[in-house]
Amino acid sequence: GGVVSRDASFRRASRSQCIKRYFYGNSISPKPAADGSVSAVTPHYQFSPCLIEVPFDDVQIHKLSNISLSASLLPISAKQSTDPIQLTTIASSEITPKFQHSVLAVCHPSSAEKYERSGSARDLYLAGVAGFVVVEKVDVDKGLLSLLSPCAGSLPSRNLLVGDIFWME
Repeated sequence: GGVVSRDASFRRASRSQCIKRYFYGNSISPKPAADGSVSAVTPHYQFSPCLIEVPFDDVQIHKLSNISLSASLLPISAKQSTDPIQLTTIASSEITPKFQHSVLAVCHPSSAEKYERSGSARDLYLAGVAGFVVVEKVDVDKGLLSLLSPCAGSLPSRNLLVGDIFWME
């Protein structure tokens, strides 16, 4: 027993499998026919995610960035006065196809309201999220994001967080 370190490819495959399970659920095996044979059909999944289109102007994407300073850059016994994690709001004009396949966290409506009142990034990134979506397509000409969502309907909040996690089927 003990701690086993996993290599990067194992962690990447495990993350991809977890994201797929979040959107599609577990694979459901086909039922055998009356004669006992199993047909070679495509697998079915528990869930059916949907694709929703959202105009750039209807969402506010915030990029998480880490700007913690090395202790050697600070005066002796001084502590960093800024929050080590900062949010950068992405303007609609900066939404480009580079966001394709990004996993976005949908902020919970109450934390989004709190953030809009206070302006403190901590109110968004330390709060729980309402769920996740994946950017399937960025249509710059029409100003639309196509998002893979685990459920139909509108997003519970217009505030989305983007980090450095990408996923494609």
